[in-house]
Amino acid sequence: MLYKFIHNYRKRKLLIENNGLKSYLINDKGYILLIVLMISAFLVSFTSDFFLTTHTYISYIKRLKNDINSEFLTYSGYEIAKAILDVDRLGISGSFMPGLNSNKSIDCHKDIWALDFPAIPVMDYQVKVEIVDENSKINVSALANDKVEKTPYYGVLQRFLMNMGLSLDISDALVDWVDPDDIRFPYGAESSGYYYNLTPSYSAKNGRLDSISEILLVKGISPEIYYGIGGGNYGIEKNLVDDNKGDVTIPLYKLEEMTASSVKKDDIKSITSDAERPVGKERSRLLSDYLTAYGNWDDFIDESNRININTASFRVLSSLSDDFSEEIAADIIRKRHLEPFTAASEISSFVKDYDSLANILTVKSRIFRITVTVKNDNSYCRGVYYFNRDDKKLLYCSMGH
Repeated sequence: MLYKFIHNYRKRKLLIENNGLKSYLINDKGYILLIVLMISAFLVSFTSDFFLTTHTYISYIKRLKNDINSEFLTYSGYEIAKAILDVDRLGISGSFMPGLNSNKSIDCHKDIWALDFPAIPVMDYQVKVEIVDENSKINVSALANDKVEKTPYYGVLQRFLMNMGLSLDISDALVDWVDPDDIRFPYGAESSGYYYNLTPSYSAKNGRLDSISEILLVKGISPEIYYGIGGGNYGIEKNLVDDNKGDVTIPLYKLEEMTASSVKKDDIKSITSDAERPVGKERSRLLSDYLTAYGNWDDFIDESNRININTASFRVLSSLSDDFSEEIAADIIRKRHLEPFTAASEISSFVKDYDSLANILTVKSRIFRITVTVKNDNSYCRGVYYFNRDDKKLLYCSMGH
């Protein structure tokens, strides 16, 4: 057997040496080997491509499924937020969680909607719902309309910009953006004199904003300023705080335990223990935390435009008038930590010019921003909804993955 194997090997070797590899492969036996090699190479190439394509398609399908699931969970989170706002509107928050505000005539950071809700586990996703009062902000859309050249919000905005170390020219540019005419404010910008000369060119809105991010198109507002990562007195402000909301955390025991008759009132963690919390300018400089686009453009004194003194930030409160020093803003925040204001006129004891502010202040909010974040290991989705609780109307929404 070994002799025969060696003999055949030597025979094949001699044939290849004398006639070359080609003659060996195409003889009566070698051509079969050639065909086998060609078929094998084809099958390897075909199956590799097939498995790669199949793996890619399966990955796409899995991602699409995750994205669809996260989007629908985002809508579900929005419906949960609407239900929470409705509970607050009806004044029955106290029945869900002792210690919360149940006065449906006011809105404050002791309301159920203001709580920092933990993420809700749904399947393998985490659903986080956050509700923010848009009436705590300065409505840019209310700066001007077809009836008035400028409104009291113009002065509030100027003081806000000054406190941020930003150019006051921005306030004029914002007035020109929302007013219906093409007459330029002293330091503003209109379509014909500025925006048409840009590349690419565009025109001023000359009406109510659709979204606060629209102000990125306005002269003087760079992405650096809008997102609060530079400009003005960025980086040199001192004694900043995360927020001035007070304690908005949910007690660590379950909601059903909080409403059980066996739970004593003294055992319930107080949500109003804020006396020792530091008060000051908020660390965030993101303009959308202080400016809003939603309200009534036609009538600036409409309730939907007014600033809620129970929820307004330190930066907004200190911009309300020239009489509002930082000390007064801090005093108002400390007072509302103890007990929220039940009427805007109550701050008349803090400032002399309350009468000039009466038409722009309130203690009742109407418009809220609902942010729903859904994520797991393979998917992320974030939906932002602006909702008018009085009209039960969705004003604007955006979604991103």
